[in-house]
Amino acid sequence: MSFERIGALMVRWRYPVVAFWIIIVVAITLAAPNLSDVATTDQATLLPQDAPFNHAVRVHQAAFPNASNNAGIVIVVEAPANSGILNRDGATFPEQTATDAGTFITALTDWLASDAAPERITDVISPVSSSQVADMTIDANNQVAMIPVGVADGDIEISKTVVDPIREWIDANQPQGISSYITGSKAIASAFAEAAISTVESTLIVTVVLVIALLLLIYRSPVSPIIPLAAVTLSYLITRGIVAVLANGVIAVSNYADILLVVIIYGAGTDYCLFLISRFREEMADQTNAQAATVSTIKKVGETISSSAGTIFVGFMTMIFAKFGVFNTSGPALAIGVIISLVAGLTFVPAILSILGDRAFWPGKARHRSAGAFYVRISKLVSRYPLRVVFLIILIMMPLAVYGANAPLNYNSLADLPPTIDAKQGFEVLKKSLGPGNLAPLTVVMTNRDPAAMSAEMVQLESELLALDGVTDVRSLNDPLGRNGEMTRMLRVDTQLRLIGQMLNTQGMDLQSLDMQAAMTAFTGMGGYMEKIAAMFPEVADDPNLTTLRELFGNILSFAQRRDEAQLAFEGLAARFETIENPYISLSELTALMPADSGNSEAAALTQLIDQYVSPDGTSYRMTVILNDDPSSASALDTVHRIRALVEGYKNNGEAVVDGLSAMTADLRDTLSSDMVLTIGMVSLGIFIVLLIMLRSVVAPLYLILTVGLSYSFTMGLTALVFRVFFGVEDGLAFIIPVFSFVFLVALGVDYSIFLIGRVKEEIGHRGIRDGIHEAVVATGPIITSAGIILAGTFGAMMFGAITALAELGFSVAVGVLIDTLVVRTMLVPALTLLLGKWAWWPGGIPKAKAADLPESASKLTAPVTGD
Repeated sequence: MSFERIGALMVRWRYPVVAFWIIIVVAITLAAPNLSDVATTDQATLLPQDAPFNHAVRVHQAAFPNASNNAGIVIVVEAPANSGILNRDGATFPEQTATDAGTFITALTDWLASDAAPERITDVISPVSSSQVADMTIDANNQVAMIPVGVADGDIEISKTVVDPIREWIDANQPQGISSYITGSKAIASAFAEAAISTVESTLIVTVVLVIALLLLIYRSPVSPIIPLAAVTLSYLITRGIVAVLANGVIAVSNYADILLVVIIYGAGTDYCLFLISRFREEMADQTNAQAATVSTIKKVGETISSSAGTIFVGFMTMIFAKFGVFNTSGPALAIGVIISLVAGLTFVPAILSILGDRAFWPGKARHRSAGAFYVRISKLVSRYPLRVVFLIILIMMPLAVYGANAPLNYNSLADLPPTIDAKQGFEVLKKSLGPGNLAPLTVVMTNRDPAAMSAEMVQLESELLALDGVTDVRSLNDPLGRNGEMTRMLRVDTQLRLIGQMLNTQGMDLQSLDMQAAMTAFTGMGGYMEKIAAMFPEVADDPNLTTLRELFGNILSFAQRRDEAQLAFEGLAARFETIENPYISLSELTALMPADSGNSEAAALTQLIDQYVSPDGTSYRMTVILNDDPSSASALDTVHRIRALVEGYKNNGEAVVDGLSAMTADLRDTLSSDMVLTIGMVSLGIFIVLLIMLRSVVAPLYLILTVGLSYSFTMGLTALVFRVFFGVEDGLAFIIPVFSFVFLVALGVDYSIFLIGRVKEEIGHRGIRDGIHEAVVATGPIITSAGIILAGTFGAMMFGAITALAELGFSVAVGVLIDTLVVRTMLVPALTLLLGKWAWWPGGIPKAKAADLPESASKLTAPVTGD
């Protein structure tokens, strides 16, 4: 169907067309869920399913099915400067907890573990529950404590159902002078989701106000702005509803898509309307029949705006080939928005224009655009000195383009949040006190191990992990509290023997207080442990200390009478094992020694340690690895790769994987690196094909895409420099910026090239290459500039939001569009087209003149241009 036919149909059925759009938007808005409620902020769900991190999560959950979910929330408690979390002035545990902070933490953790707390809480670790836990969760200065809180997964609003109730309890019960923060992965994701909603709202408000103001300036009519504003609002509401339906169980959609839909539809959609209305104004200046003017408008610019939308559509749809979900879900969502905006431009807008006619420009009248003096001068300059213009532009843009190509990226999503956010403040407090690695440690999981060799392997792996650059500590069954904790070398027999002696000598191990069944179970297990030692280490089988212990554990009454002798035997045998190489035996052998219900606290703690680090079937184990640096820093991500390379050598017949935030971010960085190469290739190829079909030239599409690439690189350098110098962003631009900016600037930049080259095709057949290009620049310069300012304004509106990454993206695209509009499209592309001459149209040849293509007023715009 021709565009003339489309225009005629819209004119004929103009009232039903308008009614149809209104009905559709009402129906979809009522039926679809809110996109903000169904979009995801979880980057892990947006990684490829075959990413090492996702595989590690599956392995971890299979080996430790009852493990908590890595402390989705961490409550940070900061004591006053003149006090502390614990009273360490001579007091012993638990008397050390008798402080304001200690009492508050006890009350808070008791409430979190009660039925009154949010039901999604699965477990709580209190830093004042034992001296061992205190060592891991309270900083060396005794000023900061962290309370890890496990939160069950589920499609719930964490902020409202978990974070807010905890904050309410803290505010109601927190003593004066104590500060508390709620952070952790789920709290940060919740804060990010709230910031995204706030950004959508502010971006939408600023965008609408800006579009209205700009359209009023362009048309100087209160009626004209209503037409594009109505069209893009209808398009936005319909698109948002469709994407929300897809995000509600069909595909995962990033909340970035929700924000970007605003700027793309209100930016690009308004541009389409702007070109339509501007051409309609020219048509109405030459005739009084609104219906005929509408049909003529669609006939003349329908192909141009469709080709323009086609390039943007192709650019966005090629993002589906990206591996990272933020891109491969946002791209199609934005492509849907572009197509719906185009359809609205070709149907709703013509219907409205045919109804309003000349009243669309009230209180003024339809008239031809006057040739702006600025574009006349610029076009003459470019026509006379094309080589100098090209050289000068490239010379100015190249330094920042090179800088932009080498600018570092920041993968820390926390950096996107404002400094006033509770989750960010809590993380910063932990970072300065306990170190960032404690908030988001890594977990190394090894499966399908030989139980007999497991202990020796654990010790060796722990030693090699500690030797890696970037690793500050490792917690394992061998060193449950880390290498500097009170419990170390737990897998050595000498350590275990001393631990058994300590447990038997403690007040809690009063044999007379135990029932006979528990006592016999414990002694049978201890006897079995001694037999295990004798079997595994023949060199000590005849040791007198072992002989004494085997004898004592054969008779419970004899042991009760000879307890002192048993203590000496334990110490003597332990000293003997200190001289033996690799004296390792699995700590799981101790589970039968002291049942957790024996009434002995050490026995209960021992059982908890084994459950923490060894799988229920006894064939898998895990270790907690603490990194030196921020979990999302480049050095931490490099450390993840070193750890993965190390554990690969331990794989054997099982799995050797690394779980944790840094592992996820490392995969994110790797995915983005490949996505950047893929996106550049696919977007460029897709747009090249569209331009090839439209221009019937191989050469023109190449230099059009290359000019946008230069503009993109320059913009990246300028954005990185501005945000570093003026906004204090030291760690680099957010990781989403290069891909999104490239797609937007290339697709939208070529979009304006199509408007320009489309007019060039009309003019050069009548005027020749030099004068035709000059005439096209003069004729399209004002409208392309107006469209560029509107698009730049909509993207610039994102700078008013709460998310730093989107502010960076808004700035980069806004500046890039303005550079593309004012420099690349106005000067660089015309200069290159002049220099290439007829070769710019190879192999199709220079477009031929068509009488119908020449506007009546075209010959009045400017005089012919001569050049050097």
